[in-house]
Amino acid sequence: MTSQRVSWKKAGIMGLGLSGVAAAGFLARRGVQVVAADSKPKELLGDEALGLERLGVALRPGAVATSVFEGCEAVIASPGVPAGAGPLAGARAAGIPVLAEVELAARFVRGMIIGITGTNGKSTVTSLIGDILKASGLATRVCGNIGTPMTTVAEADLALPDEEALKVHYVVELSSFQLEGIRLLRPHIALLLNLSPDHQDRYTGTDEYYAAKARIFMNQRGDDVAIVNWDDPGCRQIVERLASRLFPFSLTQDLDDGAVLQGGHLVLRRGGRDEMVIEVSKVPIPGRHNLENVLASVSAAAHCGVASAQIGRAVSAFRGLPHRLELVTEVAGVSYYNDSKATNVGASARALEAFTSPIVLLLGGYDKGGDFESLRGALGTSSARAGRVRAVVTFGKAGDDIARRLEGSGPQIVRSGSLADAVKAASGVAHPGDVVLLAPACASFDAYTGYDKRGEDYRATVRTLVSQTGGPG
Repeated sequence: MTSQRVSWKKAGIMGLGLSGVAAAGFLARRGVQVVAADSKPKELLGDEALGLERLGVALRPGAVATSVFEGCEAVIASPGVPAGAGPLAGARAAGIPVLAEVELAARFVRGMIIGITGTNGKSTVTSLIGDILKASGLATRVCGNIGTPMTTVAEADLALPDEEALKVHYVVELSSFQLEGIRLLRPHIALLLNLSPDHQDRYTGTDEYYAAKARIFMNQRGDDVAIVNWDDPGCRQIVERLASRLFPFSLTQDLDDGAVLQGGHLVLRRGGRDEMVIEVSKVPIPGRHNLENVLASVSAAAHCGVASAQIGRAVSAFRGLPHRLELVTEVAGVSYYNDSKATNVGASARALEAFTSPIVLLLGGYDKGGDFESLRGALGTSSARAGRVRAVVTFGKAGDDIARRLEGSGPQIVRSGSLADAVKAASGVAHPGDVVLLAPACASFDAYTGYDKRGEDYRATVRTLVSQTGGPG
């Protein structure tokens, strides 16, 4: 659909975060009667949400009745709202479709959608693909779960003539929560980066979570492309039923076609021909998992027609994202790294693999049902990395439980209270040459509004430590 009109006369919005506000405004500006609900009281809604009233949106803050969306033809649910929330259950019971904000946006875009999902690395890959396409001169919009609602960019592009609009590339980060609410969204290029247990506080098990991720492929056709991590057994199993063309990537396998690691280079292999994209030594973001992220990004850019040499130059200029394996500073010979975006156990395990120095690991926050016992192998004597993790410092709401689950795994276990307490404790056990790594394996909502605020607090705490010790080591 590319019409600027919406067929619905009345629609609901559940959740007034970034995507909910964007969707409500989009619909209201197109003459739709909008009812927007949020569990927060009105005084805690942001200015942008309150400003929707000027567009005629009916705000329903606070305790929301199950029947709040009565008479609506569709409800747009924000990703953070549990699927079983009363008003959404009420809508479904009434036969009203519950959709994601990205589904609304996708019905209005005329260009190519490149969708990225997976448990870890989504934001890095989304940003890197965006950088590569922009550097090659392609019209590019980076949006979705990475921060800018897809509806915001879709609405801006409605003013473009068809000739220009058809050339726009929408690089969209898609969470499992967003994918639950798609019906027609169809990425021409869909990427599945990896799968490991996450959000087990929302899903009944890993099968349900993985099935949500697999929805990224459900509307693809034979002329679309699926870019898939061939080193991940869960990803391979999901794509057995693909309708689109498979283009795998691997760090360990010699694929006939795909993106591979070969002789210290990242290589695109297509139709029996190898194209060297970049030397591994020139990839600027650390960690083996980031080589996977680069292979995925390279594959997507190549299918957008970008030449290998252009891709390589853009990759070499990429400096990563804030709060993702970000070096804060060095204090008394100890390097402090901020990976606050590592909000699940799999991400923390990957972060550990990025370093060869001994590590003091900071774990804690709000537990989403993570399998912390699975970290024991990476921490303990059964691992080839035995002794590499000198200590684990736990903090936050989940700290004591994590400490209990990791006792006896090998490293020293230190319990602390707040994140600031954890930094202080880590500085006490770290030796010169060590890495203190915040890779918390938990959400931040016990103490912060998001992983970014937690990362900013970590930076500030470390810099306070610098001032107390008289400067960097």
